[in-house]
Amino acid sequence: MILIIGSVVSLFVEYLKSKTELGGFKTLAILLLVSIIAAEFYTLLVDAGLWDTVAQVLVTAGAFYAFVIRSFNQK
Repeated sequence: MILIIGSVVSLFVEYLKSKTELGGFKTLAILLLVSIIAAEFYTLLVDAGLWDTVAQVLVTAGAFYAFVIRSFNQK
């Protein structure tokens, strides 16, 4: 599941980079900041006992998108 969080962080930073004029060090700084925030969020969810539920929702949503929604969007 940590791999999924890392992927989401990377995609988010790549999205920010495409929408703004970020240079190399600014991109790395934002990546570091977003990674720390994501790690803190993950830790809070694990400590609260909610991580298993969140992980199941993420996996289900990803599978639904991959198999159902993408097949309707192809032309």
